[in-house]
Amino acid sequence: MKRKGYLAGLLLAWVLLGAGCKNGQAAPELYLDKGIPETPVAIFTQNDSVSQVVKECCEKVLNKDGTTNIVVYSDSAGYYADEGLSYRELLLKRLSSGTADDLYLIPAEDVLEFDEKGYIYDLSDLKCIRNLSKDALIQSTYDGKVFSLPLSYTCFGFVWNVDMLKQYDLAVPVNREEFLNVCETLKENGILPYGANKDFGLTVPVMCAGLYDVYQGEGTEQKLQELSEGTTPVSEYMRKGFDFLQMMIDKGYMDPEKALDTIPSSDGEKEFFAQENCAFICAIYRGKTFEGYPFEIEMTPLPLLENGSICVVGADQRLAINPNAKHLEAAITVVEALGQTEILDAFAQNLGKISSSKNATAPAIPQSDSIISCVVKGSQIPNQDFRLHFNVWDTVRDLSQMLCQGHSPAEVSKEYDSRQMKEISMYGKHG
Repeated sequence: MKRKGYLAGLLLAWVLLGAGCKNGQAAPELYLDKGIPETPVAIFTQNDSVSQVVKECCEKVLNKDGTTNIVVYSDSAGYYADEGLSYRELLLKRLSSGTADDLYLIPAEDVLEFDEKGYIYDLSDLKCIRNLSKDALIQSTYDGKVFSLPLSYTCFGFVWNVDMLKQYDLAVPVNREEFLNVCETLKENGILPYGANKDFGLTVPVMCAGLYDVYQGEGTEQKLQELSEGTTPVSEYMRKGFDFLQMMIDKGYMDPEKALDTIPSSDGEKEFFAQENCAFICAIYRGKTFEGYPFEIEMTPLPLLENGSICVVGADQRLAINPNAKHLEAAITVVEALGQTEILDAFAQNLGKISSSKNATAPAIPQSDSIISCVVKGSQIPNQDFRLHFNVWDTVRDLSQMLCQGHSPAEVSKEYDSRQMKEISMYGKHG
């Protein structure tokens, strides 16, 4: 069973029968409507809200010239929640079935595996790819293939209770020294500084503290190549990230047990922060991040550098084409339509996120000015850099959770080196 939504076009090609056997006619005449038959395209997304935004964007551009009658049917993972499978699990199940969707949203952490399995269609020759910003294109390319069209762009940063900071004569920090001073002052006054969650609440600070030198120092491409080849162990950088998380735990700037029990972006996490049980949390940039708090807030990049701040960025809602699509040409037409600059800008606006187009437009939210400026400046840390032939986001999350469970920075760093080499041997043969 599927819940499907029609996105464009009408059902055509009705057969009209003639006037019957009159005037000596031996058989009725058949009159066929000359309209263009429907071409169905199936798309699989995480939830109905995303499908609705895709619908609105598609309706603006599809079938306008009268040469096509493409109808996009959407199906969302939310409809199958009772099966107990995540979107990623459902997607893999559908793709491996041989009767999968024409289009799907691909999670960044699955790109390496999906490429190995032959589930990725190369979009490099599509005209719409030229509309992407430089960073969005980098995060959509693996092994020379453009594997998806990111329908939006986003970032992760800290959201601060500005009123609470003012109570203790503190300002929102802009570098590491100020950050540590804020944390220490709050702790001395009985306040938990950081309300971390078990996912990006651990992953983002560790990546920022560990990988900043790769992306903001000199020789980024050389460093990435050496990491991807395995000639430089990833722990050479990431050990600093794990040490940072351990410091936050040791100094009482966060509660590791509380973090492991906190689901990201849940009502519980938001309520904990809204009730002023902590001074700041980590959040993904989107419209509702700024809603529902009884105090002044500000979203900033992470002030973890000696001379400034940095954040984690990522292409979002990555639309991919199934190379085994039944209606491949129609699927390509849909992607070309969605990849128009004005559509990408509108899509991001509707979702309250940053556009993946060269315009890099974002909703006008004054509380986010500093983090948007950081993103536009570039040289931020990708949530998954496909110039590397091993996973970053998922692995850093898992190892950070292990550290919160009592493993040492040395242990999790060693484990990361091991996973790095294993995945390079599995995914890096094309590099």
